[in-house]
Amino acid sequence: MTLQCFPQLRAPFVLLDDARDSGAAARLYVDPVRVIVARDVPEVAPALEAIRAAQRDGLHAAGFLSYEAGAAFERVLPDPSPSETPLLWFGLFERFTEIAPDDVPAILPDPAGAWSGVPEPVIDRTTYDAKLAAVQAHIAAGDLYQANLTHAAHMSVRGAPLSLYARLRGTARAGFGALIDTGPGPDGMTILSLSPELFFALDGTTLTCRPMKGTARRGADVRADAAIVVELARDPKQRAENLMIVDLMRNDLSRVARAGTVAVPTLFAVETYPTVHQMVSTVTAEIAPDTDAIDVLAALFPCGSITGAPKIAAMQAIAEIERGPRGVYTGAIGRFDAATEDKSGDAMFNVAIRTLTVPHGAEQARLGAGGGIVADSRSAEEWDEARAKTDFLTRDVRSFDLIETMAFDPEYGIVLLERHLKRLTESAHAFGFSFDRHAVRNELQAATFRLRDARKVRLVLSPGGAVAVEVAPMPPARD
Repeated sequence: MTLQCFPQLRAPFVLLDDARDSGAAARLYVDPVRVIVARDVPEVAPALEAIRAAQRDGLHAAGFLSYEAGAAFERVLPDPSPSETPLLWFGLFERFTEIAPDDVPAILPDPAGAWSGVPEPVIDRTTYDAKLAAVQAHIAAGDLYQANLTHAAHMSVRGAPLSLYARLRGTARAGFGALIDTGPGPDGMTILSLSPELFFALDGTTLTCRPMKGTARRGADVRADAAIVVELARDPKQRAENLMIVDLMRNDLSRVARAGTVAVPTLFAVETYPTVHQMVSTVTAEIAPDTDAIDVLAALFPCGSITGAPKIAAMQAIAEIERGPRGVYTGAIGRFDAATEDKSGDAMFNVAIRTLTVPHGAEQARLGAGGGIVADSRSAEEWDEARAKTDFLTRDVRSFDLIETMAFDPEYGIVLLERHLKRLTESAHAFGFSFDRHAVRNELQAATFRLRDARKVRLVLSPGGAVAVEVAPMPPARD
C-alpha cells in the first residue's frame, strides 16, 4: 500500500514511529481482522496465547500492555487498582505498511489543529514528599535498593489528538513513539507515546534491551550543555541507579537466554533529547531454544527501569505507596511479527514513558512522570526531574493571554458582567489559566467606580492569573 491509501487514518489503527534523525521506517497497521482485549488479570495469559496462535497463522499483532498487566506474570503481586484502561489491547493485522520517517507527517493532520495546556500533577508537593519518604523507609529497612516513584498528571487538550501527536512528534524526536486509536466504543481512546526508551527488540534469536535511568535538564547554551553531558556521565549517583537496573535486566534476560550469552556491550552512555539528557545502557542475549517473543515479554514485563530493584519488592512497594493505576504509562507499546518458516516472530516494544491517554471526546489527557528513588535521593531534585520529563509537552507552545472586552454604563455599571465573568471562567478553565473570580471582580470595580460616562473596558488575564484592566473611550456608534 502507498501513502495515498491513507488520506484519513481509520480507527482502530496502530502507528509505530521513529522520529529521530535518520530514524527507522514507521509501521502503520490498519483494518485489523480481530482485536484482542484483556481487562482482568486472568484474561492476560489467554490473550497472549491467542496472539501467539495468530502469529503462527501469519498475522501481525500491534498494541499495548498497561503497567498493571504485570500482575499476570508475578502471582505474588496484589491485584491491580481498578482502571478504565484495558490491561492488554492488540489488533491482529494481515499486513503493515512501512513509511519513511519524513513521510509520516503526510498521514497526520495539521499540527495546528490541536492545543494543549500545562501538565498539572494530581498530587501536591507535600504528598509527593511523603510518598518519597515512604520509599526511602523501605530502602532503610532493607526491602529495596531503588524504586521508581511516579505520579499521574492531567493536561487540558483541545482539537484532534492526532494533530497533537503531529506537533509533539516534532518536538520530542522520540525513537520509539506510537500513536494508537482503539476505535469506537464507550471506552475508546487515543494513545500518544513519545517514548525514547526501548524495552526490548527480538531479531531472530538476538534480544536487545536498552534501559534508561539517569536524567539531566538541557543546558542554556552549547558549552553548558556539553558540561552537563560530562557531569551526567560521571555522576556516581546516576551511575549507581543505572547499574542497579542493568543488573536487574541481566537477571530478567537470563530467564529466557542461552547460558553464557547475556552481555552488556554499552554502559552509561548519554543520549541527548530536545529537553533532557538521558543515561542509557545496552543489555543483549541470545534466546534459548524453543523460546519466542511471548516468552520474552512474560519474563521481562514490566521493564525494570520503571519498577526498581529488587523488582518484585519494588512493585509491591509501588502498589502500596502510589495507590492508583498507572495505566498505559510505564507499560509497553509495540508489535509481534508474524511467524515465518525460520522465525517464531520478531518483536519490538517501547517502555511507555512520555505517554498520554486521551479518552474519545475528552478534553483532558492523562500522563505520568517519575524517577528512580534511592537512599540519598532529595525530594526537591526528584520532583524537578519528574517535571523536566514533561517539558517536551510545552516546549513549542506559544504563550497567550485571555482578553475580555466589556461596556461600562454610568447608570448600570458593566453591562452583562455576570455573562462576561462566566465566559472568562470557562475560558480560564479550558486553557489551564489561574483565575480568581472574586479578585477580578474587585479589579473591575476599582477601575470603574469613579467613571461618570460610558467607556470601553478591556480586561487581560495572564496564564499565571495576573490581571490588567484598561479603560478607553467608547468607539463611535455605527450608523
